[in-house]
Amino acid sequence: MTNSSASKLSVVRDSAETSASTPVRHAGTSQEAARPDAAGQPQSGRLPSTAEQQVDYVARIFDEMADEYDNLRDPWYRHTFGAIDQILLHHLRPSIHAAAALDVGCGTGIQSLRLASIGYQVLGIDIAPNLLAIAKHKLQDAGYQNARFMKGDAQAIPAMAAAFDGINCCGPTLSFVPDWRKALAEMSRCLKPGGWLLLEVEGKWNPDLFWEVINGLGLNFLSYKEPLTAALKHLLPPWHTGHLISYAFKLESGQTVSMPLKLFTPSEMQRHLRDVGLVIERRWGLHCFTNLIPSTILHEPTPPSPVRHLFSLLASIEGRVSHLWPVNAFACSLVFLARKTPGVFSS
Repeated sequence: MTNSSASKLSVVRDSAETSASTPVRHAGTSQEAARPDAAGQPQSGRLPSTAEQQVDYVARIFDEMADEYDNLRDPWYRHTFGAIDQILLHHLRPSIHAAAALDVGCGTGIQSLRLASIGYQVLGIDIAPNLLAIAKHKLQDAGYQNARFMKGDAQAIPAMAAAFDGINCCGPTLSFVPDWRKALAEMSRCLKPGGWLLLEVEGKWNPDLFWEVINGLGLNFLSYKEPLTAALKHLLPPWHTGHLISYAFKLESGQTVSMPLKLFTPSEMQRHLRDVGLVIERRWGLHCFTNLIPSTILHEPTPPSPVRHLFSLLASIEGRVSHLWPVNAFACSLVFLARKTPGVFSS
């Protein structure tokens, strides 16, 4: 569940099975980049300075949270994963026998399991071995012995060209990938003509932007841990391109870590998908209405009962209109369903 850097990473391209991880979202942002210390940790919670350090750092964080990954209790993630699950169920059932699906950034196999359950032969890849191990056991325990998992990077997917009928990349994995343009090209390469891509990314424009400003005016009373000057910078141009931030991620243990995160706008993503031969068919916005409650409150493991009831009401309303503008443009998570244009060359 980072982005825009020039150097390339070495990636596993063999068939050795292992495990994976899906990035996720928690609250709080800041912007500056800084060099990591000798242990590879960004100083003051700021961004790693190279793509290699960034990938290693993100993989290490997700490996460390493997035991609690499937135990996220807050309503934010239940709503996110539930909405993506419904999209898979109602829009992406296989139309042919033995259809193949790739789960990029598969994490503990949350969407891999759904893909297998609706009839796909699944390959899941991720950079975090501990999460991949959980995914592998989860699908085996559910009876999907043919599901495969391997360590792999979205920037160099260990698969043949035109090998898959569909690719799932949620979490939002792409927002953590240093060379996300390369990752998009790789996913297009691996898709058959007419194949689908379900992609979730972090949105630039969302209600949290304004909660951060209000928090800055109110001396951090909402615990976003960001000064007013930094919050105001997010509202400045360029307005049609998302920026890279350091995201404060609160684990259920109470520990807070920072991870690099790339934000996207709908027009930016449409442009870059088109560049790799993918055409958007539909778009959803998640956490537009629900983020009328500050995300710092929603990320508490057990929010107060009135908050939970209000969230349920807002989630119900959002679910009915998440595919409509402006909900599908002004939201914390943007979900795109795109298809590969027939005739696009896959090398």
